[in-house]
Amino acid sequence: MKFLVCPVCGSTDIYYEAGMIEGQKYRCNNCGYVGSFVIEMDENEYIEFMKRKSQH
Repeated sequence: MKFLVCPVCGSTDIYYEAGMIEGQKYRCNNCGYVGSFVIEMDENEYIEFMKRKSQH
């Protein structure tokens, strides 16, 4: 199963907000990010992503 991840904070609390002329628009409930770029990952990719993020 794939899910969306915020590119700023790594949260999975992302939701589709609206369609725009340029494409889709998403909002992160965790950090407030708004934009069309989000990361799609499966569970294993997300676990690895969060391990790397915590090391920095």
